[in-house]
Amino acid sequence: MKAGRREMALIFLGGIFFIAILYYLVILSPALTRQRILVTYIEKKEKELAGMAELKAKRERFKDRRTQAEKMLTGRGKAFTLLSFLEGVSREVGINDRIQYMKPLRFQEKSGPLRPAGIEMSLDKIDIKQLADLLYKIECSGKLLNVKRIKIQCTPHRKARYLKVTLQINTYIFM
Repeated sequence: MKAGRREMALIFLGGIFFIAILYYLVILSPALTRQRILVTYIEKKEKELAGMAELKAKRERFKDRRTQAEKMLTGRGKAFTLLSFLEGVSREVGINDRIQYMKPLRFQEKSGPLRPAGIEMSLDKIDIKQLADLLYKIECSGKLLNVKRIKIQCTPHRKARYLKVTLQINTYIFM
């Protein structure tokens, strides 16, 4: 049985088709699958790298702010006390005779070189300008002070309106 020219061409085309399918299944398909996996992996790693770069930038900003805060704390001097500073500021504003009380606040003990400190201060019969001056002098003093909480009550006194204010001022001190 001799195959004719036509059958030989069909067998040849069938062989090429078989080799092409075999090439696709053995070489091309695994390579394309691997490429898709690698592209997905690269995209994932690029996102992780961007996240790490963002974290690094946050860490650098944190380190800069910490350095600035430490400079502020050391710039206050070793003799700085929050109580005497607040008394001085209230004298500057002209409300030292309106202080009802100033009491220190207690914080949990923390390890490290810094310890939180705070004072609760109550003022009576002050006007809004005096309060604004006091808050400005505390917050913008460059001594790393923070008004954590403020409670303001309006108390009418004769024809004038005054405020009763309770402030919580916090800072940090070196141990």
